[in-house]
Amino acid sequence: MRLACRSAVIVLLSAVLVLSAGCGGDKKEDTSADSEEFRVPDSLLSPIEAYNLAVDEYHPVNGGIMANNDVELRYPARDIARFIATRSFGEILKGYKRVKEDIGRPASGKVVIVGALDLPEYAVMTRKEWWYYAWIKGDTIYSEPLDILLKRWDPITGKTLSEIGFTQRFAQMALARLSGGKIPVWMKEAAASYVADERPILRMQINQFSDILPGFSPPLDELEVHILTGTDMSMSRLSYFFVYRMFENLLANFEFANVIGFARLLGEGATLDEAAITEFGMSYRDMILSVRPVDILDGAGPLPEPEVKEGHQHDHDH
Repeated sequence: MRLACRSAVIVLLSAVLVLSAGCGGDKKEDTSADSEEFRVPDSLLSPIEAYNLAVDEYHPVNGGIMANNDVELRYPARDIARFIATRSFGEILKGYKRVKEDIGRPASGKVVIVGALDLPEYAVMTRKEWWYYAWIKGDTIYSEPLDILLKRWDPITGKTLSEIGFTQRFAQMALARLSGGKIPVWMKEAAASYVADERPILRMQINQFSDILPGFSPPLDELEVHILTGTDMSMSRLSYFFVYRMFENLLANFEFANVIGFARLLGEGATLDEAAITEFGMSYRDMILSVRPVDILDGAGPLPEPEVKEGHQHDHDH
């Protein structure tokens, strides 16, 4: 009986080996076809696999670091920290890619992003009394808590504040780098907001100061001081939108490529007038006069009217 069972097993194994040889054999094209057939589609891969990470570390006390060749994200230890960091890194890379294509690299090396644990810590890091996406210092960006930027979004563009905010900051860095730090403050701020699709947010924000909107038209140097210091929320937000309107008026007659050319010429040593004459056909002063709106409401347009979706936060901040 044992001999019969052993014989049956041998016959069965022989049959399996013959079948395997017949299916695979030495036909390399069949092997490659099988390999292709069972390849996992890119759309089903985890998002993190597309980040090309060189570093991905996390410590329950010290927090984590996620980095590729372009961006290094440092995030604090907290609940679902890995989930927040992974989602944030994807939004950050969207902004980095757009800025690199539209303007150029924000930095010669990596841009380091440091996410605050909470708003009190962010206030200490940036000395800001009001929320403000992120603060740039050299090649480092100090940001609001990453979860706050992720959970808030602009219903007009459909983008999270994480994508909008980091795109805006990357664009500022790229413009400063391209111009050798010589691009005017107002143009750097407005052009960066343009690249980040920030207009709906800027327009909605000024409405909370409706009592001072009519006739608001400070000198350009005052607007730039408010943009640089960011100590007064009302004046800063009004200044952001005012210079954005100036930039819109500039683009009504010129291309964004002219703005990039203007910044590049400054970086190559041209004066404001030389760069303006080359790209805009007029002196810098005449260009400023030609794009200034009568006041902040001149050409502002109506308030955006987003479709309110249940469960989403619409309280935006710059």
